[in-house]
Amino acid sequence: MDILLAALSIFFLRLLDQTLGTLRVLYVNKGKPVFGAVMGFIESAIWVVAISQVIQDLNDPFLIFGYALGFASGTIMGSYIENTIAIGDIVVRIFAPKDTESMGVAKELREKGFGVTIVNGEGLQGEVSITWCVTPRKRLKEVLKIVSEINPDAYVTTEPTNPTTLTGNRK
Repeated sequence: MDILLAALSIFFLRLLDQTLGTLRVLYVNKGKPVFGAVMGFIESAIWVVAISQVIQDLNDPFLIFGYALGFASGTIMGSYIENTIAIGDIVVRIFAPKDTESMGVAKELREKGFGVTIVNGEGLQGEVSITWCVTPRKRLKEVLKIVSEINPDAYVTTEPTNPTTLTGNRK
């Protein structure tokens, strides 16, 4: 029973530290290094406790299994949490033939408070309108709903953004 309890505690320690590790990387990549560093500090302390328990009895497969399962589960949990809190912004590009409701999409998005830029282009079958919208990831579903209601045949792509600081804009 003691070995099962040890394996379970290792699993939960790894679940927690890997979840924090996944979030730490995402926060650092989104331009929040201080928050990422705090998470890294906690993550590394938990990891030391977990690995020290495994090293005490390297011949026990239950401890190794608990460690590995906690790592895998923490990766999934961290990704799920990150998707839920939706850190950062996303670029939405909406491609539509010029003669469709592309202007209606832009108008509705602007009325809902979204910034929109329209670029005219040439596609395989003629003129197209490319509507660009940068929005917080938390509002992506709202943007996609507007597009699908007004112009369900539009081709939509998304891409994460990364913050960039220009030298002349530092305060």
